[in-house]
Amino acid sequence: MGRSTDKETRLSEQRKYRSWTAQQKVEIVLAGLRGDRSVREVCREHAISETLYYGWRDQLLEAGRERLAGKEERSGERELRRKIRELERALGRKTYELEIAGEALRGWE
Repeated sequence: MGRSTDKETRLSEQRKYRSWTAQQKVEIVLAGLRGDRSVREVCREHAISETLYYGWRDQLLEAGRERLAGKEERSGERELRRKIRELERALGRKTYELEIAGEALRGWE
């Protein structure tokens, strides 16, 4: 039993994980999106799982979607910032009113 445990430990310690640059990921995803080869073939060629490929593809498409949203997203963000400023001012006014009311109550007692 000790031997098999030692062997398993050594195998897990020796495991090396590969890493890809952003450029490599984009090239792999684009190769699958071109359609001249299947995604399965592209994954086999680069020795990656299809799950990893689809994760990269989704990240690439989401980043593109966010980048292309441009002005629409920024105008929505601008509106949210305006609303936050408005609410902060209202909160400041109410806080000031409470301080004045508190001072008036202390003076009245």
